[in-house]
Amino acid sequence: MGVKDLIDQAEAAGVIFILRGRRVGLKGDSVAIAQWAPRLRDHRAEVLREVQKRLAGLHRIWIIRPPWRAAFTVACPQGATEAEVRSVWVGADVEPLE
Repeated sequence: MGVKDLIDQAEAAGVIFILRGRRVGLKGDSVAIAQWAPRLRDHRAEVLREVQKRLAGLHRIWIIRPPWRAAFTVACPQGATEAEVRSVWVGADVEPLE
């Protein structure tokens, strides 16, 4: 099983990956973490690279400036890319706040 598959299955089981500098932290369901942490630890470097790729470009708070109204902010707790935000707010100028 590849690292991408391991990460996908761990996420489906309730594991949330958090970047802490050059380390990956795990949050979420404690049973899932106990089950998946040893398997992920065996591929530590590959997991770090994959999580970094997945989180690149994700921002949690966006400033939306639609042409038809005043600017406002949107919070995306899971993070969102510029393309995802633009797909929702078509025609608006968007920029990450953080």
